[in-house]
Amino acid sequence: MNPPEFERFQGNAQDRGVLFYYAGAFSPPVIAAAADSLKTRLATEDASGPAKRKLFSTFVEMAQNILHYAADTPAADGSPPAPHGAIAVGREDDPGSTGHYWIVCRNPVDQAYVERLACKLDAVRAMSLEQIKQSYREQLRNAEHARTDTISRGAGLGLLTIARDACAPLEYSFTPTTDPSGRTTLFYVKACI
Repeated sequence: MNPPEFERFQGNAQDRGVLFYYAGAFSPPVIAAAADSLKTRLATEDASGPAKRKLFSTFVEMAQNILHYAADTPAADGSPPAPHGAIAVGREDDPGSTGHYWIVCRNPVDQAYVERLACKLDAVRAMSLEQIKQSYREQLRNAEHARTDTISRGAGLGLLTIARDACAPLEYSFTPTTDPSGRTTLFYVKACI
């Protein structure tokens, strides 16, 4: 990327209210470093304490979902495959908007999980805030989950946490990848706080 391209990239990010962006491999140390960086950045924002807490909580949940559920991406240097994705946090200050924050993440998922994810997200999107809270409490007590679900590690608690903190229904989409095997699809989730 040459200097003029970088200037355009930086200008586009500022115009869209981007406060934080990371793309690459996800690991526990990367998530911890990104979370510390975001926390420092949010300290300069004039948002309320509850809004900052919700932003941070949603960021951690989305990053953990990438870590645990992204289809592994083979490394070009021959090192072991690792989960890759991207996550961004920004502020929406368009005229006429209520001035909220957004968090969006993207990662490849196994094509076999697309229908399952869509069903879970559609169910959460259809719930009221009280129904989301009730479902969260029920899943906390779901002792059978670990035995009956070999895919999801948290009984859907991450999605429920994100939806509970959001001020609007979660947005999501699936986009085909350039994976020649057709095994993966790009999965996007957006929450407004």
